[in-house]
Parts: sequence; structure tokens; C-alpha cells
Amino acid sequence: MRYFILFLLFGSLSAFGQTQKISHFSYGKSPQQILDLYTPNKDLKNLPVVILLHGGAWSMGGLEYTSKHAQDICNQGFIVANVDYRYVTDKISAKDLLDDIDKAVSYVSNLSGKYGYAKNGYHIVGISAGAHLSLLYGFTKKNMKSITALCAPSRLDSPEALEFMKNNGHLDIIEKLSGAKIEAKGTNSALIKISPFNNISNIPTILIHGNADNLVNVSQSQNLYAELKRKGVEAKLIIREGKGHDVGMNTPDTEIQNIKDITDWIVQHNK
Repeated sequence: MRYFILFLLFGSLSAFGQTQKISHFSYGKSPQQILDLYTPNKDLKNLPVVILLHGGAWSMGGLEYTSKHAQDICNQGFIVANVDYRYVTDKISAKDLLDDIDKAVSYVSNLSGKYGYAKNGYHIVGISAGAHLSLLYGFTKKNMKSITALCAPSRLDSPEALEFMKNNGHLDIIEKLSGAKIEAKGTNSALIKISPFNNISNIPTILIHGNADNLVNVSQSQNLYAELKRKGVEAKLIIREGKGHDVGMNTPDTEIQNIKDITDWIVQHNK
């Protein structure tokens, strides 16, 4: 059904000369190890390539969450790989999700010969849980030209993050993500290990966050931005006034501005 809907979307928009191509690929054996590749109908040789990751608390959602955003970015002259990944379980943790992303990136790179775009030097963009993974992957793999993170959980071991997860019944998800039991008191080294805040490397990073976000407090991005600047990493922080966890992506005018900010950042660092 997901692909049928995307097919209808593709067909209707192609008539207006917008989306040029949506190709579906499996980069692994799991049904969730799939990606949609969006390519403009033009010479792709020098176009930026974007790896896009959806949100969903590491435990729900899929490509449908970010299909419109993928198309909107593609319409600006970008190649976009809209990547799905497995959910966390007792046997699947953040390490496995990062492995999924790595396999997807390699798969996109291998497709470059067929489509004629760059083999490496990509950009990664994520929303919510996907933003967390984008930051963690970008900082630890160090193979991205830039990172864009919208409403990112960035310091999972912080007292406010732990309190929120406890109050909202999400501790089990975070425990699965970290692969360890969370202690009420202690350093929670497993959470530190999977927190972007504790894994910063010198990758240009833009953070976009709504100051009315009731799921991931805006302080997560504010504190990460301060740490990036302290460590001399090129960074930018955009606060969306009055916007919640969707960062305004469900409001036409704010969505347009978000897409512009994302694509401007990527163009700036596509060198």
C-alpha cells in the first residue's frame, strides 16, 4: 500500500514536471531495509546527494513519514535517498540502526555508476529519532559533508531527558536503543555512548528546533549547539518560534522555510 500511494503521488506530480523519478530498492534482507531514491531529470554529476532519515521514536513509522520532504528536497535539484531502518527490539539496538544506515549509504554509493551522481561526499538529514541517528552516524562515521538535525534528541543521559522518558513510558525503548538497563542513579554509560552530544566530530551541523516542542525539549539542540561551538565545529541553530515537535513541517509556510534552510546548508557545504 505504501508504494502504491507513492506511485500515485509520483504519477500526479510528474505531470507538472516536479518529481522526476522514484525508484525502490532493498539494501538488506529485512523488510525495513529499504530506500526510495529520488533523482531530478537532469545531469546528476554535480548534484548534492542527501540521505534522509524519518522519525518515529526508533520504534514506528517508515518512508511515508518523509516522502513529501524527500520530494520537496529533490524538487530543489537534489538527489535524495529516503531511507527506512529497523525498529529497536531486545536484539536490535542503536548499533544495528547505524549499521542499517551504513549499508544504505553504501548501497546508494554503489548505485552512483548507474545514475551518474557522486560516489561519495553525501549529506545526512534527519527528523526526531532520525535526527538523533543522523547526528550519531555523521559524528562517528565521519563520511558526511554536512548534518541537518530537526528536533533532535541529542543528550539521552541528561536528567531532563531521563525524566521525560520515565514520565512518558519510553524508558523501555531507550533501553533497547542503548542495549542496557537504565539506572535511576549512575552515569548510564550506555546512554552516553549513543548520545550525539558525547560523540561530536568536526562535521558542519545545522540544528532546527521548535521552542514549543513537548516531546524533545529545545534545550537538547541549544546545549548541543553550545558544545559544537565550544569545540570549534561549524554549526548553526534555528529556533522555530511557537512550533512543536514537527518543527513546522506540517505548516506550508514554515515547511518551505525549513526546506530552504536545509538545502541552503547543503549547497554551502557541497564542496
